[in-house]
Amino acid sequence: MSSLIPNTMSFDDHVKKINQAKNKVQSGIFEMAEAITNAINQLQGRQLELATRLNMSKGTISKWISIGSNKSLMSMQEKAPSSFNSLYQLSSLDNQFNKRYGKEEGTKKFLELFKNNQITAFSQRNDINKIVKLYQGSLKKAKKIQNDNSISLKKKNINTILNSEIKLRVLVKSKLTFNTIIVVPSENQLDRWYDFDRETLINEDYPIKSLENLNKEIFQQCFIKVKAKKLDVAIRCLRAWGFFYNNILIPKQPKTGLVSINEEQVVIKGFKGPQQNLSESINSNHNDDLVLYAEKVGIKPFLFVGDVITTKNWVYCVN
Repeated sequence: MSSLIPNTMSFDDHVKKINQAKNKVQSGIFEMAEAITNAINQLQGRQLELATRLNMSKGTISKWISIGSNKSLMSMQEKAPSSFNSLYQLSSLDNQFNKRYGKEEGTKKFLELFKNNQITAFSQRNDINKIVKLYQGSLKKAKKIQNDNSISLKKKNINTILNSEIKLRVLVKSKLTFNTIIVVPSENQLDRWYDFDRETLINEDYPIKSLENLNKEIFQQCFIKVKAKKLDVAIRCLRAWGFFYNNILIPKQPKTGLVSINEEQVVIKGFKGPQQNLSESINSNHNDDLVLYAEKVGIKPFLFVGDVITTKNWVYCVN
Protein backbone atom coordinates (compact mmCIF):
# COMPACT_ATOMS: atom_id res chain seq x y z
CA MET A 1 0.00 0.00 0.00
CA SER A 2 1.48 3.30 -1.07
CA SER A 3 1.68 6.09 1.45
CA LEU A 4 0.81 9.75 0.74
CA ILE A 5 3.74 12.16 0.48
CA PRO A 6 3.33 14.73 3.24
CA ASN A 7 2.95 18.38 2.25
CA THR A 8 6.23 20.01 3.23
CA MET A 9 5.40 23.48 1.81
CA SER A 10 3.84 26.22 3.90
CA PHE A 11 0.89 28.33 2.75
CA ASP A 12 3.22 31.24 1.94
CA ASP A 13 5.45 28.90 -0.05
CA HIS A 14 2.49 27.84 -2.19
CA VAL A 15 1.49 31.46 -2.78
CA LYS A 16 5.05 32.32 -3.77
CA LYS A 17 5.27 29.39 -6.19
CA ILE A 18 1.94 30.22 -7.81
CA ASN A 19 2.92 33.88 -8.24
CA GLN A 20 6.20 32.82 -9.83
CA ALA A 21 4.29 30.69 -12.30
CA LYS A 22 1.92 33.58 -12.96
CA ASN A 23 4.85 35.89 -13.67
CA LYS A 24 6.19 33.39 -16.17
CA VAL A 25 2.82 33.38 -17.95
CA GLN A 26 2.78 37.18 -18.03
CA SER A 27 6.34 37.54 -19.29
CA GLY A 28 5.67 34.79 -21.82
CA ILE A 29 2.76 36.71 -23.33
CA PHE A 30 4.82 39.86 -23.72
CA GLU A 31 7.77 37.87 -25.08
CA MET A 32 5.53 36.21 -27.65
CA ALA A 33 3.90 39.52 -28.62
CA GLU A 34 7.32 41.10 -29.12
CA ALA A 35 8.58 38.10 -31.12
CA ILE A 36 5.57 38.14 -33.46
CA THR A 37 5.81 41.93 -33.93
CA ASN A 38 9.54 41.71 -34.73
CA ALA A 39 8.87 38.90 -37.21
CA ILE A 40 6.17 40.89 -39.03
CA ASN A 41 8.41 43.96 -39.17
CA GLN A 42 11.21 41.93 -40.73
CA LEU A 43 9.10 39.63 -42.92
CA GLN A 44 7.21 42.34 -44.73
CA GLY A 45 4.11 41.14 -46.57
CA ARG A 46 4.22 37.65 -45.04
CA GLN A 47 1.78 38.08 -42.15
CA LEU A 48 -0.74 35.61 -43.57
CA GLU A 49 2.00 33.04 -44.19
CA LEU A 50 3.28 33.44 -40.64
CA ALA A 51 -0.24 33.10 -39.22
CA THR A 52 -0.66 29.82 -41.11
CA ARG A 53 2.66 28.44 -39.84
CA LEU A 54 1.73 29.39 -36.27
CA ASN A 55 -1.75 27.91 -36.69
CA MET A 56 -3.36 31.30 -35.92
CA SER A 57 -6.11 33.25 -37.63
CA LYS A 58 -5.24 36.57 -39.27
CA GLY A 59 -7.31 38.36 -36.61
CA THR A 60 -5.47 36.68 -33.73
CA ILE A 61 -2.03 37.51 -35.05
CA SER A 62 -3.16 41.12 -35.54
CA LYS A 63 -4.05 41.24 -31.83
CA TRP A 64 -0.59 39.96 -30.91
CA ILE A 65 0.94 42.70 -33.07
CA SER A 66 -1.30 45.30 -31.42
CA ILE A 67 0.15 44.31 -28.04
CA GLY A 68 3.76 43.93 -29.16
CA SER A 69 3.88 47.22 -31.05
CA ASN A 70 2.36 49.24 -28.19
CA LYS A 71 5.32 50.95 -26.53
CA SER A 72 3.28 52.27 -23.59
CA LEU A 73 1.91 48.83 -22.74
CA MET A 74 5.27 47.11 -23.23
CA SER A 75 6.84 49.58 -20.79
CA MET A 76 4.31 48.56 -18.12
CA GLN A 77 4.85 44.80 -18.23
CA GLU A 78 5.31 44.40 -14.47
CA LYS A 79 2.07 46.25 -13.72
CA ALA A 80 -0.02 44.82 -16.56
CA PRO A 81 -2.47 41.90 -16.21
CA SER A 82 -1.48 38.50 -17.60
CA SER A 83 -4.59 37.93 -19.72
CA PHE A 84 -4.08 38.06 -23.50
CA ASN A 85 -7.56 39.49 -24.08
CA SER A 86 -7.08 42.15 -21.38
CA LEU A 87 -3.75 43.21 -22.90
CA TYR A 88 -5.33 43.50 -26.32
CA GLN A 89 -8.16 45.64 -24.87
CA LEU A 90 -5.58 47.89 -23.22
CA SER A 91 -3.58 48.30 -26.43
CA SER A 92 -6.80 49.31 -28.20
CA LEU A 93 -7.66 51.74 -25.40
CA ASP A 94 -4.23 53.37 -25.69
CA ASN A 95 -4.74 53.81 -29.44
CA GLN A 96 -8.13 55.43 -28.78
CA PHE A 97 -6.56 57.81 -26.24
CA ASN A 98 -3.90 58.82 -28.78
CA LYS A 99 -6.52 59.39 -31.47
CA ARG A 100 -8.68 61.55 -29.22
CA TYR A 101 -6.08 63.50 -27.23
CA GLY A 102 -2.98 63.32 -29.43
CA LYS A 103 0.11 61.16 -28.94
CA GLU A 104 1.65 63.02 -26.00
CA GLU A 105 -1.50 63.66 -23.96
CA GLY A 106 -3.05 60.28 -24.89
CA THR A 107 0.03 58.36 -23.69
CA LYS A 108 0.05 60.39 -20.48
CA LYS A 109 -3.60 59.56 -19.73
CA PHE A 110 -3.03 55.87 -20.52
CA LEU A 111 0.00 55.54 -18.23
CA GLU A 112 -1.90 57.32 -15.45
CA LEU A 113 -4.23 54.31 -15.30
CA PHE A 114 -1.25 52.26 -14.09
CA LYS A 115 0.25 54.97 -11.88
CA ASN A 116 -3.10 55.47 -10.12
CA ASN A 117 -3.49 51.67 -9.71
CA GLN A 118 -6.66 51.60 -11.75
CA ILE A 119 -4.87 48.85 -13.66
CA THR A 120 -2.58 46.39 -11.84
CA ALA A 121 -1.08 42.97 -12.43
CA PHE A 122 -4.10 41.57 -10.57
CA SER A 123 -6.73 43.28 -12.72
CA GLN A 124 -9.27 40.85 -14.15
CA ARG A 125 -10.98 40.98 -17.51
CA ASN A 126 -14.09 42.51 -15.91
CA ASP A 127 -11.96 45.28 -14.38
CA ILE A 128 -10.56 46.18 -17.80
CA ASN A 129 -14.05 46.01 -19.34
CA LYS A 130 -15.30 48.56 -16.80
CA ILE A 131 -12.48 50.97 -17.63
CA VAL A 132 -13.10 50.61 -21.38
CA LYS A 133 -16.85 51.15 -20.92
CA LEU A 134 -16.25 54.25 -18.80
CA TYR A 135 -14.04 55.72 -21.51
CA GLN A 136 -16.50 54.84 -24.28
CA GLY A 137 -19.27 56.46 -22.23
CA SER A 138 -17.26 59.67 -21.83
CA LEU A 139 -16.45 59.63 -25.56
CA LYS A 140 -20.14 59.32 -26.50
CA LYS A 141 -20.98 62.16 -24.12
CA ALA A 142 -18.26 64.37 -25.64
CA LYS A 143 -19.46 63.61 -29.18
CA LYS A 144 -23.03 64.43 -28.18
CA ILE A 145 -21.91 67.75 -26.70
CA GLN A 146 -19.94 68.49 -29.87
CA ASN A 147 -22.92 67.66 -32.10
CA ASP A 148 -25.24 69.72 -29.91
CA ASN A 149 -22.79 72.62 -30.07
CA SER A 150 -22.63 72.36 -33.85
CA ILE A 151 -26.42 72.51 -34.10
CA SER A 152 -26.58 75.37 -31.60
CA LEU A 153 -24.09 77.37 -33.63
CA LYS A 154 -26.44 77.29 -36.59
CA LYS A 155 -29.55 78.21 -34.64
CA LYS A 156 -28.45 80.62 -31.93
CA ASN A 157 -26.51 83.86 -31.80
CA ILE A 158 -23.26 84.32 -29.93
CA ASN A 159 -24.91 85.44 -26.68
CA THR A 160 -26.53 82.02 -26.23
CA ILE A 161 -23.43 79.91 -26.96
CA LEU A 162 -21.58 80.59 -23.72
CA ASN A 163 -19.50 78.18 -21.66
CA SER A 164 -19.55 75.54 -24.41
CA GLU A 165 -16.55 73.51 -25.53
CA ILE A 166 -16.42 73.88 -29.31
CA LYS A 167 -13.96 72.57 -31.88
CA LEU A 168 -12.03 75.36 -33.58
CA ARG A 169 -12.89 74.10 -37.08
CA VAL A 170 -16.57 73.96 -36.14
CA LEU A 171 -16.34 77.51 -34.80
CA VAL A 172 -14.81 78.70 -38.09
CA LYS A 173 -17.62 77.08 -40.08
CA SER A 174 -20.19 78.86 -37.92
CA LYS A 175 -19.09 82.22 -39.41
CA LEU A 176 -19.04 83.75 -35.91
CA THR A 177 -16.55 86.55 -35.25
CA PHE A 178 -14.85 87.81 -32.09
CA ASN A 179 -13.32 91.11 -31.08
CA THR A 180 -11.23 89.81 -28.17
CA ILE A 181 -9.34 86.52 -28.43
CA ILE A 182 -7.02 84.78 -25.97
CA VAL A 183 -4.85 81.94 -27.29
CA VAL A 184 -2.92 79.50 -25.07
CA PRO A 185 -1.04 77.23 -27.51
CA SER A 186 0.64 73.97 -26.49
CA GLU A 187 4.40 73.40 -26.67
CA ASN A 188 3.86 70.99 -29.57
CA GLN A 189 1.91 73.59 -31.54
CA LEU A 190 4.57 76.25 -30.96
CA ASP A 191 7.35 73.90 -32.05
CA ARG A 192 5.41 73.00 -35.19
CA TRP A 193 4.66 76.62 -36.06
CA TYR A 194 8.31 77.56 -35.52
CA ASP A 195 9.29 75.12 -38.27
CA PHE A 196 6.84 76.56 -40.81
CA ASP A 197 8.74 78.46 -43.50
CA ARG A 198 5.78 80.77 -44.16
CA GLU A 199 3.72 82.56 -41.51
CA THR A 200 0.53 82.00 -43.51
CA LEU A 201 0.90 78.27 -42.80
CA ILE A 202 0.27 78.99 -39.12
CA ASN A 203 -3.20 80.28 -39.92
CA GLU A 204 -3.86 77.35 -42.25
CA ASP A 205 -2.98 75.03 -39.39
CA TYR A 206 -4.85 77.09 -36.77
CA PRO A 207 -7.32 79.45 -38.51
CA ILE A 208 -7.75 82.17 -35.89
CA LYS A 209 -7.80 84.81 -38.64
CA SER A 210 -11.09 83.34 -39.90
CA LEU A 211 -12.72 84.50 -36.64
CA GLU A 212 -11.81 88.18 -37.04
CA ASN A 213 -14.38 90.93 -37.35
CA LEU A 214 -14.05 92.39 -40.85
CA ASN A 215 -15.12 95.82 -39.59
CA LYS A 216 -11.77 97.67 -39.48
CA GLU A 217 -13.30 100.47 -37.38
CA ILE A 218 -13.70 98.13 -34.37
CA PHE A 219 -10.79 97.75 -31.93
CA GLN A 220 -9.81 94.08 -31.78
CA GLN A 221 -7.22 92.34 -29.62
CA CYS A 222 -5.41 89.01 -29.46
CA PHE A 223 -3.53 87.85 -26.36
CA ILE A 224 -1.12 84.91 -26.58
CA LYS A 225 0.23 83.25 -23.43
CA VAL A 226 3.57 81.45 -23.92
CA LYS A 227 6.92 80.96 -22.23
CA ALA A 228 9.19 83.92 -22.96
CA LYS A 229 11.56 81.73 -24.99
CA LYS A 230 8.72 81.27 -27.50
CA LEU A 231 8.23 85.02 -27.98
CA ASP A 232 9.40 84.91 -31.61
CA VAL A 233 6.81 82.25 -32.48
CA ALA A 234 4.04 84.19 -30.72
CA ILE A 235 4.79 87.32 -32.74
CA ARG A 236 4.73 85.24 -35.95
CA CYS A 237 1.30 83.99 -34.87
CA LEU A 238 0.02 87.53 -34.37
CA ARG A 239 1.09 88.49 -37.89
CA ALA A 240 -0.36 85.28 -39.36
CA TRP A 241 -3.69 86.03 -37.70
CA GLY A 242 -3.75 89.65 -38.90
CA PHE A 243 -2.74 91.45 -35.69
CA PHE A 244 0.00 94.00 -35.05
CA TYR A 245 2.35 93.41 -32.12
CA ASN A 246 1.56 95.83 -29.29
CA ASN A 247 3.28 94.84 -26.06
CA ILE A 248 4.60 92.05 -23.84
CA LEU A 249 3.58 91.68 -20.19
CA ILE A 250 5.88 89.75 -17.84
CA PRO A 251 5.59 88.68 -14.18
CA LYS A 252 7.12 90.99 -11.57
CA GLN A 253 10.75 90.00 -10.98
CA PRO A 254 12.06 89.55 -7.40
CA LYS A 255 15.57 90.61 -8.43
CA THR A 256 16.71 93.99 -9.68
CA GLY A 257 18.71 94.44 -12.83
CA LEU A 258 18.55 92.30 -15.96
CA VAL A 259 17.39 88.72 -15.37
CA SER A 260 16.50 85.81 -17.63
CA ILE A 261 12.78 85.19 -18.10
CA ASN A 262 13.00 82.39 -20.65
CA GLU A 263 10.92 79.98 -18.55
CA GLU A 264 8.42 82.60 -17.39
CA GLN A 265 4.86 82.59 -18.75
CA VAL A 266 4.34 85.93 -20.50
CA VAL A 267 1.47 87.54 -22.38
CA ILE A 268 1.99 89.00 -25.85
CA LYS A 269 -0.59 91.54 -26.97
CA GLY A 270 -1.66 92.21 -30.53
CA PHE A 271 -4.29 94.54 -31.97
CA LYS A 272 -6.06 95.63 -35.15
CA GLY A 273 -8.33 98.58 -35.82
CA PRO A 274 -7.99 102.00 -34.13
CA GLN A 275 -5.41 101.63 -31.33
CA GLN A 276 -6.38 102.65 -27.80
CA ASN A 277 -4.43 103.51 -24.64
CA LEU A 278 -5.04 100.67 -22.20
CA SER A 279 -3.98 99.54 -18.75
CA GLU A 280 -0.79 97.50 -19.01
CA SER A 281 -1.05 95.55 -15.76
CA ILE A 282 -2.47 92.05 -15.17
CA ASN A 283 -2.67 90.53 -11.68
CA SER A 284 -0.97 87.31 -12.83
CA ASN A 285 -0.52 85.05 -15.85
CA HIS A 286 -3.25 82.68 -14.64
CA ASN A 287 -6.11 82.19 -17.08
CA ASP A 288 -8.72 83.67 -14.72
CA ASP A 289 -6.75 86.89 -14.31
CA LEU A 290 -6.04 87.06 -18.02
CA VAL A 291 -9.76 86.73 -18.75
CA LEU A 292 -10.63 89.48 -16.26
CA TYR A 293 -8.06 91.79 -17.85
CA ALA A 294 -9.30 91.03 -21.38
CA GLU A 295 -12.87 91.81 -20.31
CA LYS A 296 -11.68 95.11 -18.83
CA VAL A 297 -9.77 96.30 -21.90
CA GLY A 298 -11.51 94.35 -24.66
CA ILE A 299 -14.76 94.38 -26.57
CA LYS A 300 -17.31 91.57 -26.80
CA PRO A 301 -17.66 88.92 -28.17
CA PHE A 302 -14.91 87.06 -26.22
CA LEU A 303 -13.15 83.83 -27.24
CA PHE A 304 -10.65 81.68 -25.30
CA VAL A 305 -8.67 79.17 -27.39
CA GLY A 306 -6.53 76.34 -26.02
CA ASP A 307 -7.94 75.64 -22.55
CA VAL A 308 -11.17 75.13 -20.62
CA ILE A 309 -12.66 78.10 -18.76
CA THR A 310 -15.96 78.52 -16.94
CA THR A 311 -16.31 82.30 -17.15
CA LYS A 312 -19.62 83.73 -18.28
CA ASN A 313 -19.80 85.64 -21.58
CA TRP A 314 -16.92 83.61 -23.04
CA VAL A 315 -16.85 80.93 -25.71
CA TYR A 316 -13.94 78.50 -25.45
CA CYS A 317 -12.46 75.78 -27.61
CA VAL A 318 -9.61 73.43 -26.74
CA ASN A 319 -8.16 72.46 -30.11
